[in-house]
Amino acid sequence: MLGFNFPTESIGLDVVSRRGFLRAGAMAFGGLGLSSVMQLQAESLKRKTGKSVIMFFLSGGPSHIDMYDLKPKAPSEYRGEFQPIRTNVPGIEICELMPMQAKIADKFTIIRGYQGNNLHSGHEFFCGRPWQESPRVPAPNEAQRPCVGSVASAFDDSENPVPPFVSIRGQHQWERSYYLGQEHEPLRIAENSGAIGAEALKNMSRTETVSKHRISSRRDLLNALEKTQRRIDRFTESQALDKFQERAFNIISSTAVRNAFDITLEPASIRDRYGLHVSSNFQEPGKWLLMARRLVEAGVSVVSVCSYSWDTHRTNFASLRELLPGHDVAIHALITDLDERGLLNDTIVLVGGEFGRTPRIGDQTPDGRGHWPPAGFMWIAGGNIKTGQVIGETDSKAEAPTNRPYFMSNILTSVYDHLGIDPAATFLDHNGRPQYLLDDRESIAGLS
Repeated sequence: MLGFNFPTESIGLDVVSRRGFLRAGAMAFGGLGLSSVMQLQAESLKRKTGKSVIMFFLSGGPSHIDMYDLKPKAPSEYRGEFQPIRTNVPGIEICELMPMQAKIADKFTIIRGYQGNNLHSGHEFFCGRPWQESPRVPAPNEAQRPCVGSVASAFDDSENPVPPFVSIRGQHQWERSYYLGQEHEPLRIAENSGAIGAEALKNMSRTETVSKHRISSRRDLLNALEKTQRRIDRFTESQALDKFQERAFNIISSTAVRNAFDITLEPASIRDRYGLHVSSNFQEPGKWLLMARRLVEAGVSVVSVCSYSWDTHRTNFASLRELLPGHDVAIHALITDLDERGLLNDTIVLVGGEFGRTPRIGDQTPDGRGHWPPAGFMWIAGGNIKTGQVIGETDSKAEAPTNRPYFMSNILTSVYDHLGIDPAATFLDHNGRPQYLLDDRESIAGLS
């Protein structure tokens, strides 16, 4: 069912350390109370750009050597069952099961030689930093980084009633705001949403028996109670929850906002373009990317979408024959749709997974490929990205980069730049220590 999934853990907004807060509590700067100083500090960080990002995560580890880095001259135990096909950019070839993308290669860039970590987690894709696996808590004196969407939310100063960050089918642990505060958690569209027409949107609408006047009255009462509470404890989690409640009220009261989530309002020709007229397995990525396009069109800054079943240990080629046609149609539809609507220059689309797949076939079965962190791919389009090119190269068996590897933080540097956010900006973590948005902020030469 489609709706709000409000986080239940305690995630305070630690813009100053607890000790520093106690020291500063009685201070005033030129007549400004601490709350005013903090508000001015927050406002100085905000930057309105009208830019958006769609982050499409292929969970499980998509096979680089079978999709965007084929090696037709490699020995048979490496090259696999698929053949490369030419694209509309001379010299760029991709898998034969992606003929629609071959028509728009001038509109995207393939990054080869991406290196990830051997973890089934989207944390690095969304945050630019791998999750600390053992134990499953941040390492001593080190904080996890907030995800791109939460950062964009913290910098957002628009008056648009839509949420700045929407996560579609994501995993809760992958996309977190951490020390930015609970109000910058995403609006999560549940993984098992099913149909996303009127029925799925039902719980985003106000109950018919409750009038707008009654909602307004209840809201006034709630605000009065919360004002009293804030007098008692002005810097508690309730302030973060205020913004979440405000967002919920906006969605309940705004038909336009609810409509942004409803792909059944699209003309049949557009739904067909995304593949929604064929089998359910085929159309799965299309319906979520169509929703993503509607959301960025409505003003959402960051939309993340997760696609699953890319962990192909046992049935690599059989699985990709099922996955790639729908993936291909959906990606082509999204890029073409954004371009025709004049949104592509303002929207970066980023596609990738945790890592690549084992170049040598035979992981667990004769057609299986295992995890391969040393080499993978990333796919990027839109925004100020230079497209129609391949950046990076792997060796003759797609086992390792021939030059330098590329990491997620290098790619997200360009994403933050597109959003008008300095990746060298710092926020204080829960321990009061300043943390950069990205530690490695070297952008990829030739990408922008």
